[in-house]
Amino acid sequence: MTFNDYRIESIKRIARKNHAKIWTNIVQKLEHNHEINVGTLSKVTKTGDVIAVPGKVLGAGIIEHSITIGAVSFSESAKEKIKNAGGTTMLIEKLVETNPEGKGVKIFVG
Repeated sequence: MTFNDYRIESIKRIARKNHAKIWTNIVQKLEHNHEINVGTLSKVTKTGDVIAVPGKVLGAGIIEHSITIGAVSFSESAKEKIKNAGGTTMLIEKLVETNPEGKGVKIFVG
């Protein structure tokens, strides 16, 4: 899935409005096709973390704690594993909308 210009401009607009450098950083990372597995995320996160992935989250591995993840896309198995662990998945622009200042958000790339 390619990230279209409208979605990028929407994130840039929110970043400028809220002086949130984290979202500007995300836009720069969107130029690459990052992928990360839920198993990797499980190892580097803890319950309650809010994660931004400028790419696709894949379902390899196990996750047993709840996290909130905004990403460009998710495999069906990744969505299922995150949901079963009590977590939340959303498109990255939705994460930007719900947390425009980017407070407490961690960026992970594969």
